[in-house]
Parts: sequence; C-alpha cells; structure tokens
Amino acid sequence: MTWLVALGVVAALVAVTVLMLRRPKRPASAGGYDHRVPGNSLGLDEADAEELRELERQIEQEFGVARVQVLMHRLTNVVRRNVPLRAVRPGPARGLARICFADGTTVQVRGRQVGDLGYLAATAITRTVWVSDFHAEQSNVVVDLDWDRGRVSVVAVGLDQAD
Repeated sequence: MTWLVALGVVAALVAVTVLMLRRPKRPASAGGYDHRVPGNSLGLDEADAEELRELERQIEQEFGVARVQVLMHRLTNVVRRNVPLRAVRPGPARGLARICFADGTTVQVRGRQVGDLGYLAATAITRTVWVSDFHAEQSNVVVDLDWDRGRVSVVAVGLDQAD
C-alpha cells in the first residue's frame, strides 16, 4: 500500500513539473484576458483598423450573448446532476485546456491566473473535482471548480466535443 501512495505522489510531481515547464507566457497585465490586440498590429491604415474594431464590437454584441447562454445551459445540467470532472486535456491553442466531465460534456477553458490550469490538471488526477458555481462576467462564463481542499476559477471559452 505504501508503494502505491509513493507512486501517486511521484506521478503528481511529474505532472506538475511538466505543466510548469509548458506554462504559457502571459503579458504583464495578466489580471484578465483581452482577446483583442491593442493598436494596429496588421499594418492597416487607422480608418480600416477602426472599422474592424467597430465590426468586432457589433458582432460581439449580437452573437456574444448566445455563446454565454449555451455554456450556462450546459453547465446548469452539470451542476444539477452533480457530475464530476474526469479529465483535463490540452486545448487546441496555447493557454487553453479541455475539461471533460463524466457525462461527456467537454468545455474549453483558460485560467484566470498563471498556473490555474496546471494546478487543476494535477488535482484532477488525485481528487474528485466538481463545478460548485458559475456566472456570466461580461461576455464570458466564469466556472468555479472545487475539491475537498481547494478551489480554482477558470473562464469557459466554448463547448468542445468529447474525445
């Protein structure tokens, strides 16, 4: 029995080390995530850049709410049925992860702070993790995940397919 506990501790340490080495670099303002790049990084003249920013605002106003409503509906089912988290997998882009629940619901998320996803991944290996709460924050959904000795909040980016 002792060797099994030692093996679990070693596996958790290896997982944390690997995740720390692969941690994405964030800008100095890492408090919140802003998907828009400030300024004109595409080399467009200022009038065209402003037109693109205005189109982005219009699209976000029109369609941003639908994405949030779909996410909140799916998370309501996960909370109502008390479905545990089963896996944390790499996402399709740097800084994203897929959190997979026992009922097949898969959500793409990003951490609110550096290290959140690694901490969640290492914890999900050894502990049972549940969604304790979620809420809309601007045009995002913030998901609070709890276990017996901790908590982490992540930002849901969208739904994904189960593997």
